[in-house]
Amino acid sequence: MGLAGCSAVQPLRAAPPARESAATRRRAARPLPATGAERLLYNVRVDESLRQIEVEICPTGFRIERLESPSPGAQELLRGGHIITPEGDYACASDGVELPRLQTGECLRYGVNLPDKTPDPTGLRRVDRDLLASPDLWLWVPLPRPLHVPMRVHFTLPNGVFPAFPWPRVGEDFTLSETAFSWKTGGAFTHSAASALVLPGGELSFFALGGGFEHADDVRAWLDQGARAASQLFGRFPLPRALVLGVPGERGRTPFGMALRGGGPAVVIFLDRTADAHSLASDWTCTHEFLHLGVPRLPPEDAWLFEGLATYYTELVRARAGVITAREAYQHLLDGFERGKKHAWARTLRQASAEMRETRAFYRVYWSGAALAFMTDVAARRAGGATLDDALRSFAECCAASEREWTAEQVLAALDTTLGAPRFAPLAHAWLDRAAFPNVTPLLRELGVSPGAGKEANFAPAPSAALRDALMAPAPLQPAANRDPH
Repeated sequence: MGLAGCSAVQPLRAAPPARESAATRRRAARPLPATGAERLLYNVRVDESLRQIEVEICPTGFRIERLESPSPGAQELLRGGHIITPEGDYACASDGVELPRLQTGECLRYGVNLPDKTPDPTGLRRVDRDLLASPDLWLWVPLPRPLHVPMRVHFTLPNGVFPAFPWPRVGEDFTLSETAFSWKTGGAFTHSAASALVLPGGELSFFALGGGFEHADDVRAWLDQGARAASQLFGRFPLPRALVLGVPGERGRTPFGMALRGGGPAVVIFLDRTADAHSLASDWTCTHEFLHLGVPRLPPEDAWLFEGLATYYTELVRARAGVITAREAYQHLLDGFERGKKHAWARTLRQASAEMRETRAFYRVYWSGAALAFMTDVAARRAGGATLDDALRSFAECCAASEREWTAEQVLAALDTTLGAPRFAPLAHAWLDRAAFPNVTPLLRELGVSPGAGKEANFAPAPSAALRDALMAPAPLQPAANRDPH
């Protein structure tokens, strides 16, 4: 049978991941009576050609009533449009399948086809013999689940194929958390084993797909440099472990990255296969994505904060790490602020954030958030107490690994608590409902910073010249004691 009963094809969920939608919230575990004996196991078998996935879902101690598509359009990959149970086959309708006759403890099965192309190449892509295969395409969501039910995934793979996923391992299996169902997840099946990048306070598991990069050592050095630069902000790498997937592409490809949180932290980097030390010397992509790991996932309407913080600190931490000069960092900020101003249309910043992906208002949102971070940073340093660095370090220590839902309001409140006064929140409130770009011009003048003729900004004597220099000054990294990277 074909796909009759399934909804029309839609673009699959694309990065960056966002707060749970109304549809996703329906997937949350329900407060069912639980005895402590409930379990959920996914048995996942992938064929030799990496073109088909067979999945068996087995509950213990409860009954699966419905199976939901993991992302819009994933149902188009469901083989035959059916879910198979001991009571018979069920055709998918809309974004899920009702299973009224499935009994307690009974397993169900389904197959997923993995074509060469989908509407979302960031979720499914063939790279030589390897496959980038986001679980958003094949990890269907069972409902309901008792709260806190232990969930595992067991893979059966062809010889020589490794599963590359950010989920914690327990023996031969992976453990799942609820965020594997509510946030976008990175993942791949690859013929190359992981290599480790050991950092102050953490460890990255790096998989290079498709046989890797022509200048593999240069790419590893670039990733290591970016991770260490991000650590300049947090005092050490913000999380004890993270997955990094390197996806080689055609010559001349512009680097692109995604920081994902579904079930665990992952960074996916799309990069020219021939990238070398020279072409990567000035590239900021991985630094930006690693900075994202210090702040939990925020909803799309709060993209101004999530992206703004990473955009602002991408320049500062690279200067602090010696990757670029302080003058270069300020010139990048000046250029970015100008781009943000040019894209400040009739929408308020709040509206632009909520609609950023539909309207492509990236410059407006990213650089408005960066401007607000810059203004907060300077104000905090002038006050002589805790800095924005201090606030973000404190927040990362408590909450970088958080799997709860956060909003910008909650993050701002936490940051202002460390700052010792309401600084960031009032500033944000003053600009969120305005169409104008935050006015950074007077502040730049006080710092003695102006656009240069080349790649570096001009520095002039100014009342706050010492503060200007302090923004780019490195802080010592903290020891990695008592943090288990595994």
